[in-house]
Amino acid sequence: MPEITMTPEEFAARIPEETITGYLIDVDRETAQVVTVPKELQSYYKLLSCSTIAITEHRIGVRTPRNREPHFFNIVSDDEALLTEAPKISAIDNMGFPMLCGNLLIVKSRQNEIGEVSLASLEPQDIEYLKQFILLQATRKYPRPYPMLHQCEYC
Repeated sequence: MPEITMTPEEFAARIPEETITGYLIDVDRETAQVVTVPKELQSYYKLLSCSTIAITEHRIGVRTPRNREPHFFNIVSDDEALLTEAPKISAIDNMGFPMLCGNLLIVKSRQNEIGEVSLASLEPQDIEYLKQFILLQATRKYPRPYPMLHQCEYC
């Protein structure tokens, strides 16, 4: 068997994460906060209070002279939120149109050396970036303002 040489950082990157840190927007409890949960499907169901999830990539923030680089994130969302009696909007696009409903977990993705993509934790600079797009917003059905993700676009 050939000997493989790698740095401690490369070795650490090969070990699968057991937890994931993301930004949770909980429209039911009307909170937005950083959370760390076990990196497993059941944890996502429990955190989002749902039985079916969708994971989609989104660009958050518009391209401006101040914000030149697009920022891409993966959003784990309640896939059945629109089937509820009164869905609560959790993300809107640049024009104010609803993008997602129900609770959201915002994370990143990482691609390994063989091309496999997996969910990854947010870094401190990602969290600071996201904070500027999570604002209190009211809707006609829900006149009391609650945290909502703004400037969320499909990729």
